[in-house]
Amino acid sequence: MMRNKVAALLAAALALTGCTSGMEVSSEPHRTHSVAPVNEDLSQKWADAQINHFLNGYGAASFRGFLEGTPHRNIDSWSSPEEGVLVVVLSSNNWEEKYLRSLSFDMMGKAGWTDHSLKLVRVTSHDGSMWADTQRADINGLH
Repeated sequence: MMRNKVAALLAAALALTGCTSGMEVSSEPHRTHSVAPVNEDLSQKWADAQINHFLNGYGAASFRGFLEGTPHRNIDSWSSPEEGVLVVVLSSNNWEEKYLRSLSFDMMGKAGWTDHSLKLVRVTSHDGSMWADTQRADINGLH
């Protein structure tokens, strides 16, 4: 009886918010229902995790924890176009290649220690006209 009241309250609350629970509410106590799978972009979740590993390596909560005028502070977006690859896009095209290379190396050094599935970090200018790559093998001791 209590289970039916809780299920009804949950269904009503979800209906009021415009959400659905992904499962049917039934008064039959022993009947099981499957929850519809949520379509999640796992590659973006993986890329987000790499960025968090990088920030955690510095003890930073966000990119604002880095000095103004550094590429670290000017990260605009990130993604994972293929397994093991992190692509980081800076907010402008005003960066020399050495800065892109430095950030790419730094990100691999921080995130790569935590997640062994990270194989390549590519840092690009905003328009993609310049980029620098760092592979795991480029960092001594990172296997």
